[in-house]
Order: sequence, then structure tokens, then C-alpha cells
Amino acid sequence: MAPASSPTALLLIDIQQGFDEPPYTGRLTPDFEANITKLLAAFRAAENAHVIHICHHSRFKESPLHPSRPGVQFMEYATPKPGEVVRSKDVNSAFIGTDLESVIRGLGIQKLVVVGLTTGHCVSTSVRMASNLRVVDHSHGGITTGRSPPGEIILVSDATAMYNWTTTEGKVYDGETLHTMNLATLDNEFCVVRNTKEVIRSLNGADM
Repeated sequence: MAPASSPTALLLIDIQQGFDEPPYTGRLTPDFEANITKLLAAFRAAENAHVIHICHHSRFKESPLHPSRPGVQFMEYATPKPGEVVRSKDVNSAFIGTDLESVIRGLGIQKLVVVGLTTGHCVSTSVRMASNLRVVDHSHGGITTGRSPPGEIILVSDATAMYNWTTTEGKVYDGETLHTMNLATLDNEFCVVRNTKEVIRSLNGADM
């Protein structure tokens, strides 16, 4: 990442209270809450940095994230502040049914930092779509933009998380494996994967 003089944004996806309820169990990334808190503080203090919150409003009444349920509320540590962009969605991608693409382009964002829940679902889907839409003029996947330096989409490995997942056939996949595999398939193809410490150091103008 470039110093904060380049327009940058922290995109927080679905950090909502419903993810503390069943069926969401076995979450890895034990420092998730602490890392989100650190990143929010850093972006809120940085020059030319923006914070964008996405929340999920499920169409299914039995979901903890249905608008009628208390779980739809943001986690306390990730509650938006006045002036920060907030958008809701009802599908996996943060770009479908919202004006998020226009918001990012309108702010002139060159570095888009993505965090949130869950790695294998809304986070992965939104990162892939951000890359394919080229909301940031990046060179991930080997595509040359001609810009020097090009922009970046950064996925923060320890500020995203996955849970154990049970298929409709009853097979259980552990959250750690799912998290790791999703990061591996995204890195250098749709984004670059960094950790919280690296992102904050870069935001403050230090080399990675």
C-alpha cells in the first residue's frame, strides 16, 4: 500500500451480531475483534482514508441476519460512526443491489482494504467482484494497467474469518481449512493478502 495521501478505504463486510449465534460455530482467527478494532482506529485517524460498512439483511426469516432479528445489528466494536458510508445487501456480493461501486469510484480509491465475515462467502464474493469490476485500477492476475504504481485490493488475513461449515449432505469442513483455501485462491489473482500489522504499517507510510 502507498502512504495514506493516496485515497484508501477500509471495507468492512457483515460484522454483525448474528455471527455470534448458531449455526456459526468453530470460528478461527482468535484476534479478529482486536484486529478490526486496530484497523478501524488506524483508518479513522489517517489522512485521506475512508471507512465503508456493509451489512447483510437476509431474505430468510430463520437467519440470525434477518432484519427482524437482533443479530442484524453491527458488532459493538465495528459500529459505524457518523459520516461513514453504510450500505445493506441481501446477497453475497456487496456490489449487487447497492451503489458501492459508484461510492468507491467517486472517492477515487486507489487502495481498497477488505475485512469481515465470512471468508468463504460474502468476503470472497465481494473481493472477486471488486477485482472483476476493476473498482480499483489494479494489476492482480497479471493484467498490466500502465499505472505506476497500480492500485491494490488488499484482503486482510487475520481480520477475516470463517466458521465450520456443514453441507446439505451432512459433511463438516473445518473453518481453518476453508479460510486458508479461500485466501490461497484469492491471493495474487483477485487481490493481495496481507495481515493487520502490515496494513497499518503501510497506512502510516512505512514500507512493507
